[in-house]
Amino acid sequence: MNKVYFLFIIFIYSFSANAQYKVQLTNKATIGVSTNIETYFFAEKLAVETIDNYVFDIKGVDYTHQPIVHFAFEHFKPFKNDPIIIRIAEILKQVRDTLGDNGPILDYLLNQKDFPDKGFRFTNSSRSGRKQPAGKLGTLLPELTDSLRRFYVKAAVSKFIADNRSFYEGALKEISKDISNTTYPAIEKWYGKRFPAYELYISSAMPITPGEDSYRGYGPAIWSPKGQIPAMIVSTSKMLKPQKSLKGYKEYGFDNQSVTQFLTVHEISHSFVNPPLETYAKKLKADSALFTPTLRDTLASRGIRDWNTCVTEHLVRVGEIRIAVSMGNAKEANRLRALHIGDYKCVLIPMLEEKVNEYEQNRKKYPNFEVYLPKLIDFLHQLTPQKIDEQFRRYNHYKPNSK
Repeated sequence: MNKVYFLFIIFIYSFSANAQYKVQLTNKATIGVSTNIETYFFAEKLAVETIDNYVFDIKGVDYTHQPIVHFAFEHFKPFKNDPIIIRIAEILKQVRDTLGDNGPILDYLLNQKDFPDKGFRFTNSSRSGRKQPAGKLGTLLPELTDSLRRFYVKAAVSKFIADNRSFYEGALKEISKDISNTTYPAIEKWYGKRFPAYELYISSAMPITPGEDSYRGYGPAIWSPKGQIPAMIVSTSKMLKPQKSLKGYKEYGFDNQSVTQFLTVHEISHSFVNPPLETYAKKLKADSALFTPTLRDTLASRGIRDWNTCVTEHLVRVGEIRIAVSMGNAKEANRLRALHIGDYKCVLIPMLEEKVNEYEQNRKKYPNFEVYLPKLIDFLHQLTPQKIDEQFRRYNHYKPNSK
């Protein structure tokens, strides 16, 4: 009962303060709705009418399985030929054709003040460590942000979000119930590192194509004077039956415990693994032969196309499993093994999981993951292509109860 009351107070306060719904998960972790991100996806949907596609946003596809995507498009459709949207479409086409992704856009927007305010959230870049976009992006992203801000005002985006407040509140209640308030302290303890805060965002406006196992999570970083703030943006993960209006929904697309538990740990864990691993980029590139044709052909469909990415994803997923073990949740650990080894074919996980026992049992010697990482890099370096393929054959049809 106290939890329901607390969430209600947070919703009211956050909405009246800055039109951004937010739930406090722990003293350091929040989950909310970014008006900047929602505005971007409203505009992207209109721009796709001109440029045909962008990531999972495809002209002509039926998005009634995502109520906000569908009804927002109908609501804002009168603006699809507006000069602001036409310019946004031109910019998005350039970014798409250069990068093929909208991740850098989401990254940039989360580091901006909430629309309609202008400027970076944290202006002292020399202290915050914020990385400015380089090259063409350095020009396109500020221009895109300015156009999105003008669209936000002209199309009265804040009114649309306010009018559908109950939908966003319902979505946050769905997802927040599946995030344990002990998760982030457990992640910090296992990696031996702390960040000043963790910001999670749902985006009901982020398009995903129809399909029962269709969802997207993206992990940007927010740069503050206190250091990097790991963040995550996640789409809906359940297909909903169409209703006549947004007021008619009692489900909101985020009531998916396994996906929520996976993404809220997985994306944030990259912030603990990726930076220290960058130090070993040359060594991993030199070991590219370990990314055997068998492994490459299997993992390509998961977006893993080189040895560096393969190692990164394996280490993050091993961390997920071991964090679940550290929390005394054997059921979740086995579920993650089934997912990452059985479904995703990250077949090096069993040997890496065995190896990190050394880390877990010797925390005085290895106070954090970064200190232990050289041992893992050396362990992988001593493998052979034959050993990799043997591991694939052994775990290709992995089941948790077979371990």
